[in-house]
Amino acid sequence: MKNFLNYIKAISANPILPKKAEYTTTILMPELDTTEGIYRSLLPSYIINGSVKELRMLIIGLTAKMNISNNDKDFVITQKLIRETDHFVFPFVSYPLAPIIKQIKNIKPTVKFSYYIDANFYLMPEAYPFAKQYRGVKMIESIEANIEAVDWVIVTNDALVNYIIEKLKERHPDKKFGTYFYCQKLYILPELMKTEYTNTVDKNKIKVLIIADEYHFSDVNAIKGILKDFKVKYKEKAEIHIIGFDGRRNDKNYLSDLEFQYHPRVPYSKYFELIKHISPNVLVIPGNKTNFNNTSKNYVKYLECSYLNIPVIAPDITPYCVPNNNKDSLIKTNENGFLCATKEDYMFQLETMFTEPAKYEGTLGLAYATAVEFNITDPKNMEKLKSIYFPNYGK
Repeated sequence: MKNFLNYIKAISANPILPKKAEYTTTILMPELDTTEGIYRSLLPSYIINGSVKELRMLIIGLTAKMNISNNDKDFVITQKLIRETDHFVFPFVSYPLAPIIKQIKNIKPTVKFSYYIDANFYLMPEAYPFAKQYRGVKMIESIEANIEAVDWVIVTNDALVNYIIEKLKERHPDKKFGTYFYCQKLYILPELMKTEYTNTVDKNKIKVLIIADEYHFSDVNAIKGILKDFKVKYKEKAEIHIIGFDGRRNDKNYLSDLEFQYHPRVPYSKYFELIKHISPNVLVIPGNKTNFNNTSKNYVKYLECSYLNIPVIAPDITPYCVPNNNKDSLIKTNENGFLCATKEDYMFQLETMFTEPAKYEGTLGLAYATAVEFNITDPKNMEKLKSIYFPNYGK
């Protein structure tokens, strides 16, 4: 953990690492100390830069709208940076990228471009962060134009790849998009957690952990009644802990009648320390069965908690499961976790923590093994990362 945190500090202070490389990919990220910032850019760059000498990944933390600078002293997209970069990765923005791409290509014609898409912009709910920047016909058209302007699009959910491709065909039947879509799997680095956490739970009490943000309010609100009933039934033997969401949104408290302990979000460096402090018996991932959730969720919380020997209860949506295909699902109920199709399923699984604790303990071994399969240093996972971040290297 210490080495990784030092790496983050070094990136923040000087994004142009001194390392020489044959091929450089530069990632432009609005925020670094977030789940997306850590798992999509900082962690891959940490591993690539430390283990593959011919490749280099730069991280530029953006604080404003992207623009090209004629003055190499400015901390924007400088001409020096362009000359050193073979592949730019743009963040999920709704303003036009084509003018920026044109300016960059005027300086270096051979450079390639990728575009992150975080969520299903066709179905963006009002509660989503910066929703106004992505909702509406003009915003959708602008994002589609960005897809057409880049070489590759990177998402983290297979269902989202399929949805976007089908939507583009539907909306533009006479247009051929030459853009290639990648689904970037999110990987963990077990060494970051190994020295930070040992799960020492109180077996006489069930501590339920939920990790959410304000924009998850409808998902949390959907199982609020179940959580309330669970707490009322088991009283002091049950605790509800929520990291990140105190129930308030738009001057309304959606969780006012739920007894729970709120924990503010903390930087990544303190994240596992907070989980250790809570020592949960189970992680509950709420998620309404909507097309947006089905195409926009990622599975990092499942991997983290599975590695830490914390059982996980999750909704039966992508990416946790493949519809009607338990064999290929990430989570297999009663084997390495528990999937819920209804509110009643959540209650059943929570009560099972009391009635059949051995059932939960029996899933921990396979859940841990599942998480280990997503170890970023595994050679096959390293190759997948290189295929995304250095897609035309050596070609």
